[in-house]
Amino acid sequence: MGLKVKPLKTRYMATKQYNRVMLGKGSMYAKMCREEGFIGSEFEIQQDLSDSLFDNWRDFNKKFIPQWMALVPGKSATAAGLVCGFTWTIVKGLKIGDTVLCSSGEGYYYVGTITSDYYYVPNTPLPHRRKVKWMDITIPRKTMPQKLRNSSGSIGTCCDLTRYADIIEDLIANAVKSPLAQVHQAAKNNDSSKKYTERSLHKLFCSFLRTRNIFAKTIYHEKSNSQVDSAQKWVHPDIVGVQFEEFKNDATLSLLKATEPKETVHIYSYEMKRKIDSDYQLKQYYFQALSNSSWANFGYLVAFEIADGLEDEMQRLNNAFGIGIILMQATDATVLYPARENALDYITIEKLNNLNSDFCSFITKLSKVMNASKDYTADARLSFEKICDKIFESDEELEAYCKELNIPF
Repeated sequence: MGLKVKPLKTRYMATKQYNRVMLGKGSMYAKMCREEGFIGSEFEIQQDLSDSLFDNWRDFNKKFIPQWMALVPGKSATAAGLVCGFTWTIVKGLKIGDTVLCSSGEGYYYVGTITSDYYYVPNTPLPHRRKVKWMDITIPRKTMPQKLRNSSGSIGTCCDLTRYADIIEDLIANAVKSPLAQVHQAAKNNDSSKKYTERSLHKLFCSFLRTRNIFAKTIYHEKSNSQVDSAQKWVHPDIVGVQFEEFKNDATLSLLKATEPKETVHIYSYEMKRKIDSDYQLKQYYFQALSNSSWANFGYLVAFEIADGLEDEMQRLNNAFGIGIILMQATDATVLYPARENALDYITIEKLNNLNSDFCSFITKLSKVMNASKDYTADARLSFEKICDKIFESDEELEAYCKELNIPF
């Protein structure tokens, strides 16, 4: 006679799952995911998985384990199975309405609810994504019972915590009632401008740049090799862009490429800020932009809001150091002070190539365009444009985006 297993009793087991999800190595993408409202997987297979969302994880693994092992040589079939299985959980296994706990990497967990089916965002960290509505609370790891702490700390991208549903709901309820959470919510209600972030402005600005024939890409600092060094924020630009010289006559372009290849493109670097409030803040941000962006042909400090009374200091800094200043809006941008043109700083470019895979990819694809023969230039340009940030396809899409993120429109 077989052993009878007593079913686990929980108030929530029949309605939804609870899962702990790691957002990058060491939770390196956790803050970004919370700001932008999603969870995702870093799955090495860079393709849209929409046509492979099998109901059974075994079918998913059967298809993708060989592909993954071909891309990541030296790894075992067991490792491949785990990676594919974790990815399936994120893209298919979790359902709309399920609860996710995601470590911040700083001793507490973000808590959210899955609100969408799978979608794919190429050329970004964690491209295989699900939208999440994050709760305005955090659960300190130290407040968890030991058994939940042990399970949530297990190795792997995902961990099923549904057996602890009652405990998790009690932790959530207590967190919501905490004075700190109430103060945080009150501050959020009183300052709606905090609902949008610097990163949420990137798509708006990159869309504007495209109207000026500048193809731009966000450089995700989180993907750099030197995560532990906070000073690296003075090295990375937020956005890089390139403007190609356009000539209708092929002979003119061929001559320019042969005699002055550097003149066929201009490279831009941008430091993005939500708001510049004071003279002190202007200087701080300006010198950060000077450090981050002086390697390029043109470097700019970009802000969505700039306080009155800073014109004289902006002009002095621009005259002295050459970094330009742009005031952006949701649908346009104004160059207040143009940048001074510089020769490219290849030592800094080398450092950034070694430090950040996004930047290296941008430079690699750009080099292929510059070095392509006439017959292959169009293909090289198309490959380059695919790694650049997506832009808005219509005014209606832009307006909806601004309303959703409470960006002044």
